[in-house]
Amino acid sequence: MARRSTGSLRKGLPQARLLWRADPSSLLGCGVDPAALPYLTPKLTHRNLLVRGVKLYAANILKQSMLSIGGDVAVHRQVISGKVETSDCIIMGDLRHFRLLAEKLGLQPGLEPLAEIIRSQVFPDDGPLELLACTKRLTWPELPVIVGILNITPDSFSDGGRYLSLDAALNHARALAEQGAEIIDIGGESSRPGAKAISAEEEIRRVVPVVEGLSRELDIPLSVDTTKASVAEAALKAGASIINDITALQGDPAMMGLARDSGCAVVLMHMRGTPVTMQSQTAYRDIVSEIYSFLDERIESCLKAGISPESIIADPGIGFGKDLQGNLCLLGHISEFRSLHVPVMVGHSRKSFIGGVLGVDVDRREEGTDAATAWCAMHGVDLVRVHDCTHAHRIRSVVRALMEAP
Repeated sequence: MARRSTGSLRKGLPQARLLWRADPSSLLGCGVDPAALPYLTPKLTHRNLLVRGVKLYAANILKQSMLSIGGDVAVHRQVISGKVETSDCIIMGDLRHFRLLAEKLGLQPGLEPLAEIIRSQVFPDDGPLELLACTKRLTWPELPVIVGILNITPDSFSDGGRYLSLDAALNHARALAEQGAEIIDIGGESSRPGAKAISAEEEIRRVVPVVEGLSRELDIPLSVDTTKASVAEAALKAGASIINDITALQGDPAMMGLARDSGCAVVLMHMRGTPVTMQSQTAYRDIVSEIYSFLDERIESCLKAGISPESIIADPGIGFGKDLQGNLCLLGHISEFRSLHVPVMVGHSRKSFIGGVLGVDVDRREEGTDAATAWCAMHGVDLVRVHDCTHAHRIRSVVRALMEAP
């Protein structure tokens, strides 16, 4: 399901939001010293949840409950004296603290709504994935959704040159669908490290005939992997319903408006620089928090532009401006991105971090890809973008059976 539920433009409970960036304006009246803001920046599994307008008695119970389990709550300085009627509260702890806190509050009469706020913000509901794409409501009952990769390029890092002809591309797409692909992501321009851009005309020439052919033949959604609005528009007219943009709709000023007006779904991915420069920009102070903040800001920009919250997917961008340890850290803490409250997609298939771990070339990375796919399936990732859909489908089945075992 579409899970975005925070903020003034989002569904659900606008009085609560996760603080992943220190925002002084959001903390006014909370009794928090601005000098302490750097220490409120969340680390990995740590979360800071701002809940506005909590009644005095509830704020006191909230603070005492969190302290009793090892977390903390920042409240207005006058809460203890009882001189204020309400207080904004910053709840600070890791996932275990939040889980225990929700359980404690849920047992106390009158505090069940507060417990539900915490659950909805920190632990989004599982269930079928729903996506609004070009007026169609797409639903997938089993997660993660398998996104099959179709590169119509001469220079992609793994399969460049294999599917350049129309017949080869269509045949491979058919094979992906038979293997279990539930979306096919079609790209006409390589985004591997060091790849150079091509013209929009060339990209359209590669992509549009394939989209036209597949839209007539296959009953599964088609995604176009592009940063150019003209290419995306041509692909949408040909039958695609999803734009997968590695620049998170920033590379072309016309892309945001196209996405809004067409009603298509969008994948917002994090990347530093361009494919030519991105691997020279891999240093982060706190990679999880920085990429989370980037995606959060891009989601907000889309919502303000009029894109439906039910049409947005977030992708942390494995391999795009990240080194080996950065990629491993992102995947190791991928469940953190669930609290963005939009579906999360991971594109890890055959990428260089797997080669770095195993010491193997690109044609020997399937086992590493499978291990990462299993990890994603176990940690709440909604979509996995892969080359081998048979492996992903089997992995999903086994992981699901294990997780549902009594």
